[in-house]
Amino acid sequence: MKQTESVIFSLALFLFCGVAGAQDLGKAKKEGRVVLYTSWGPTDADYVVKAFEKKHPFIKVESVRASSEKTLNRLLTEQRANRFLGDVVAISGIQSGILKEKHALERYESREAAHFPPDWRDPDGYGIGLHQTIYVIGYNSRVVSPEAAPKDYEDLLQPRWKGQLGWDMEEYYLFGALLKARGREKGLEFWRKLAEQSINFRKGYTLLTELVSAGEYPMAVSLYQHRVDEYSDKGAPLQWVAPKPLVGGDPNRISLLRNAPRPNAAKVFIDFMLSVEGQRSLQDKGRSPGRIGLGPKNRRLKGAKLFTLHISSDEYEQLGKEFNKVFKAY
Repeated sequence: MKQTESVIFSLALFLFCGVAGAQDLGKAKKEGRVVLYTSWGPTDADYVVKAFEKKHPFIKVESVRASSEKTLNRLLTEQRANRFLGDVVAISGIQSGILKEKHALERYESREAAHFPPDWRDPDGYGIGLHQTIYVIGYNSRVVSPEAAPKDYEDLLQPRWKGQLGWDMEEYYLFGALLKARGREKGLEFWRKLAEQSINFRKGYTLLTELVSAGEYPMAVSLYQHRVDEYSDKGAPLQWVAPKPLVGGDPNRISLLRNAPRPNAAKVFIDFMLSVEGQRSLQDKGRSPGRIGLGPKNRRLKGAKLFTLHISSDEYEQLGKEFNKVFKAY
């Protein structure tokens, strides 16, 4: 009897969810569009949007693209002024945490959430990690041979690389990840030695990737693996090395914005991005998706174990101060 009741309950729940889903989809069709605030690059964003609109042609996506920092500031400014223009935000995990602290997000429990690791899901339902960046040592293959290329971070300390290394001037995350992975004392010892290598600091990984590709610098302390692959596929003389630990960035998180004008269309978009189809669209662009069972596109990374650092905005700010102290603000 109890087993029969359980089956009936499960069937009723399934039918209810199906009806509720159909009702939400109907509302989403009436809303007709979704405004996405994202830090994705234009080619990545366009590819993902096309995949979504192919599946849901009745919902058009308007992408508002900028860096995570600029996206964060824009959203906070708009919400302070009670201007609720966006529906969904896909942004770095750290900035997403700040949006949560500032009450700029709305709770939404997607039915796809169960397919993601627990530490990729906000415990209060304010977002789920979509994908993460993988940090690698990048080098210009016309200037540096595979034999001469570093095999690990320690190789960057060789005298031959002094003054030859480029790096992002605000790479606080990787700085903190190695402190955590190696232990604070050993981590600081490494970073202090690296600081003696006369690092060439530049703002932003896109610029840094282009500079290494052009041969301005033979090598970068770190580049984004998917971006190196993208440039390499287009013929650029870029290659990468997977150091240990292989660090994965704080997952880029997707969330529903507070007072979203088009909440139903927003939820349809979020569900799609968390689905196998949506995650594969990110994988196609070289990203490392978070959905269990999927992974990086590049076969070199199959089975790779990533070290991921989950930190708050306050911890990130503190890492920035330590970073600048070690590298003496360049």
